[in-house]
Amino acid sequence: MTTGGAPNFSELAAGHGIELDTGDGALLHTGAGDADFYSALGRDKAGQYWVLRAPRRGDVLKSARYESTVLKFARLRLSVAVPDWKIHTDKLIAYRMLPGLPAAEQDPLMGELIWRVPKDNPPPAFLDSLADTMVQLHSIGVEEATDAGIRALTAEQARQQMKTNMDETNALSPVPEILWKLWERWIYDDSFWPKATGLVHGDLYHTNIFVSPDFKVVGLEDWADAQVTDVASDFALYFTTHGREMMEDLILRYARAGGHAWPRMADQAEMYYWASPVRFAMSATKTGDLGQLMGVKGVLSRYASMLEDSGL
Repeated sequence: MTTGGAPNFSELAAGHGIELDTGDGALLHTGAGDADFYSALGRDKAGQYWVLRAPRRGDVLKSARYESTVLKFARLRLSVAVPDWKIHTDKLIAYRMLPGLPAAEQDPLMGELIWRVPKDNPPPAFLDSLADTMVQLHSIGVEEATDAGIRALTAEQARQQMKTNMDETNALSPVPEILWKLWERWIYDDSFWPKATGLVHGDLYHTNIFVSPDFKVVGLEDWADAQVTDVASDFALYFTTHGREMMEDLILRYARAGGHAWPRMADQAEMYYWASPVRFAMSATKTGDLGQLMGVKGVLSRYASMLEDSGL
């Protein structure tokens, strides 16, 4: 566990047997990461790039152990690459960089996304390979996943968990009426909800999707949120980035590839977008981050304003 700021990744890696190159550009993105981990990309003396992650807090160690379980399970069942953690201690997680490059990547200096896959016109190779990968993942046997130690919810449990999380969000910061009414219509309308669940990635944002030079999906990383639940939730971030029409196109490709789609699957995926403040609030509660907790009200207000403008 690392406290008091980003660690010295060169020293940390050396202490775990990875000798990083000391030349220019050998250590990138130092201090970047997410709410749970500092991260860096380092090149060793043999020219191999490593993803290096250091926990920010002690409470994320349990989450890391869970993600390790998911990775070992998924790696044997998917045709795309997933991280293979060569080092996993309480101080450092390290794995060789996945093949290809992220479909989008955040510029560490400007903070803006750099899109490798054209955002406004994703090529068919990307869409079809993403759909194929999602079908592979969602079709993995539920019992097989649960036997491996992966969290699992039935369709009704997934729905009830969302209702509980909605109530907890409202208790944390009152939800604007227009947003709360939409959530309630959604949660009580059977036509939105699936009859079965499947294994989802849980964070299929473009920064976690690795592609080849011809835009085919070749790897997925960041599996901490993977679980058996409503598979429509895996389309929500695609809606966030590309909008309804492009998401519907992806769902059509998913169905043609053998994925199970129901009449209101696109509506269900869109509703996960409108319920994004719930996910934000639950993350803030989990981490106890004061800035996040104070930001819940603002997130709710922003989504309420967008909902009003949308005409839904």
